[in-house]
Amino acid sequence: MLDYQTQRQIELFLFEEARLLDSGDFEGWLKLYAPQGIYWMPSQPGQTDPLNVASIIYEDYGILAIRVQRLLEERALVLTPMPQTTHLFGNIVAQAKSEQEFSVDAAFVCVVHQAEKQKVYAGRHAYDLVRAGDGFRIKLKRVSLMNSNGTQTPLTIPL
Repeated sequence: MLDYQTQRQIELFLFEEARLLDSGDFEGWLKLYAPQGIYWMPSQPGQTDPLNVASIIYEDYGILAIRVQRLLEERALVLTPMPQTTHLFGNIVAQAKSEQEFSVDAAFVCVVHQAEKQKVYAGRHAYDLVRAGDGFRIKLKRVSLMNSNGTQTPLTIPL
């Protein structure tokens, strides 16, 4: 078990990530990632191999930076109007892997509203976090959708 202060710092970090995404501050969101950070959304429940098994999304920091750049382009037709999101986290459990690294598991629900339509995504987030100064950086964020093996529409906004 983590001490209360570290657990709370990690919870606040996740809440800040949700706030940045919900406010459309994608550049701020990208800054939460370590330079070697990975954003992964498996296509199958229990998937362990992101490279030899197709994933819904598997992006390193460089590709995430391109995604953010595209989200900010005024001519991104798929984002007209820009989707609005509400991210909710719960059941946050963090464990120390070392003094500087932590694994975190959390349940999530994300509502995406765009052009009078709403879609609800739910599942679990698994993070590998590393301490950076007085905060954390994301080395890996795994988004395990409840319906990962179902038909998915293109996802433009990070979950």
